[in-house]
Formats: sequence, structure tokens, C-alpha cells
Amino acid sequence: MLNKKKAEKIYKKSIKVLKSVQLKNGGCLATPKGERYPYIYPRDHAVILLGFLSAGMIKEAKKGLDFVFSTQLESGAFPQRIDTDGHDASYKPIQIDGTGLVLYAFYKYFKKTGGKKFAEEKWDCVKKSVDYIIKNYHDDKQLIYTPNSIHEFPPTEAGLEIWANSVCCSALFKMHEVAEALNHKHPEWKDYAIRVREGIQKYMWNSRTGSFVKTIRIKESSSVLIDIDASEYAVADFGVLEDADLRVKSCVKKIEHELWNKDLGGLCRYPKFEGRNNGGWGPWPHFTLFVARHFIRNANKAKADQYIGWVVDISYKDMLPEHISTVLEFNEYVNDFTEAGLLRKDRIVMIENTKKNPNFEKGIAYITTPLAWPHAEFIRTWNLYKKTFG
Repeated sequence: MLNKKKAEKIYKKSIKVLKSVQLKNGGCLATPKGERYPYIYPRDHAVILLGFLSAGMIKEAKKGLDFVFSTQLESGAFPQRIDTDGHDASYKPIQIDGTGLVLYAFYKYFKKTGGKKFAEEKWDCVKKSVDYIIKNYHDDKQLIYTPNSIHEFPPTEAGLEIWANSVCCSALFKMHEVAEALNHKHPEWKDYAIRVREGIQKYMWNSRTGSFVKTIRIKESSSVLIDIDASEYAVADFGVLEDADLRVKSCVKKIEHELWNKDLGGLCRYPKFEGRNNGGWGPWPHFTLFVARHFIRNANKAKADQYIGWVVDISYKDMLPEHISTVLEFNEYVNDFTEAGLLRKDRIVMIENTKKNPNFEKGIAYITTPLAWPHAEFIRTWNLYKKTFG
């Protein structure tokens, strides 16, 4: 049973968490100070802005957009990581989905406020970002290239990736819509969006597995990654395809079948892969909420209750972690990364905080609590749930 009273408490706490991570300059940290991620990541930042907008926090969203546009690189992209002063602090390649997500959040702000003046003020930045996305368009596959995206795992990167293509395809459609509203003529933006949508359907649907391809790696022109990943639902969450589409339903069914954690419940992001674990393999609240929206949009209340209910049940002091794992899985991670000499400062902070959580003695490791992203997703998902089911 979904505990709606507790869900409301988590909703209110989520708003407090999002407020707590926003700096005076508008940047939103991935975690509160003292936790693992004392930086602004455009991906997390944009999702936090979507949480602000869903909660009706317009001023906070505008402040966040002002900040992130001020960090735009000459290329039109946004840094992979930004420090608290708004400077580029990247330590990985550019993540093009971050650019698409900022544009998507800008669109949601525009639709929520009708703020044409603000949109015009940012229009040069918007055009630069759209141009950057288009420059990474590969005509032979009608898809957008990303050197590094949501997976942040080198063996799966440097290719045509479903999450980034879904985000950027949606951003192109949305920016064309804003351009029309402002009487700026950019029909080519819609043309590119249509082509990317066609490319996703032509090259990124795998009939054998009944799900979408995670990544087509083109750097060495030799691999297509078909292992299931929760991020593949992005194709519907960002509106490239409808939730009623049989391919989307098939993909979600596979996600649920292969990624629902049999010991702890909740959805894992990806199948267990030795050496990849970031604090122990296990389920992630924000990806569980992400996929929960599929069931809400298809009016499947029982499944929506199951997914949201799991998130509510595993909350700690009404706060949500990045993910959880068994203590056994967590200790395996600590052992492997210690012996390999990979325990940098942020990982040590995470390990120490995980062990301090009372749930650790109960056999469950709570990794990075609270993380802002799942709180933003809880706000968005809970509001959609209430709008749909009352």
C-alpha cells in the first residue's frame, strides 16, 4: 500500500532539500554541503529546476536558469561540472545531454510563465546551445553523438546513446516551439528533431531484445550495447515516443523484469557489472520514480503505487539517497576500490557517511543521502500522480 501521508511529508521535505542546495548565485549543488558532490552538474541542475517548476517555485527556477546560462562555453555547451563560483570544473568530457536538459528546463519555464522577455534575453544563448547539438548530428545515422553521457562509464561511451538522443531530440522540438512563439524562424530545428526521432526508431530499436539500444559505439565502429538500462525510458519521458507505444511498453517491461532488485526492491539503473559499482550495486530512487511516470501516464495505478510506495518506504528521515545496496555489495565495492587505489576524497566522504547511517547496522547501505536529483523527481512524479489519480 502506498502511504500517501508519508508521501506528502517526503514531498515537503523534497522542496526543503532543493532549496538547501541552491546557492545565492542560483547554482544548485548535487548534494547539500558536507555530502559527496559539492559541485553543480548541468544534468542534475536542470532536473532540479524541473522540480522547482513542478512545485511552483518560479523565482528559484529563473535564478537557476540565469546561473547556468552564465556558465555557457563558447561552443554553446555547458561544462560537465561547475564549481560554486560558476567556473568550469570539468574532469570528464562534455555531456551533451546536459545541454539538452538545460534547454528542456528553459522550455518548461517559458511554458509555465509565458515569459517572452526572459526568453528574448537568453535567446543568443539558446541559439548557441541548439547549434552545438546540431553540430554533433551524424547524418548517416540521423542521430546525435555524445562523448560522455548519463552512464559515465568509458566502455559504454563515445557513441550514439539513447538517453542523450532522446533529451536532445526533445530539446530541438521544444526550442522550435519557443522560436515560433517569439516569431524567430528556425524551421531547420524541427527538421533536425524529426530526423533524430526517425533515427531513434530506425537504429535504436532492437527487435530481438524487445527494447531500445543503449549505445551504438562509433569510435571503433564495432559495438552495439543492447543491455537493458533504466535510462532507455527517456525515449517516452521526454516525449519522443508515446507511453502507449508498444515498443515503449515492451522496453519498460524488460526494465522491470531485469532491473527490479529481488533483495531490496526498486529499480537498479543497469545490470550488475563487476568493477562499475559506485558504492555497491543496488536500486536507485530517481530511476524508480522516472519509470513510475510511465505507469502513471498509462493509468496503471497499481504499478504506480508499487513504484512510488517503494521510494516512500525506503526514505530515511523523509530524505532520499542516490541509491541503496546491501552491506555485502557495499563492502565489495570498498574492498575493490581500496585495493585498486581509487578511493579519492569524495568517495571516502561517501563511505564514511554511509557507515554512519543507522540502516547500515540493519544490512542496508544508504549511498549519498540526500541527493537532490531524486527529490526533484519525487516532486515531479508525486504531482503527476495526484493530477492523474486525485
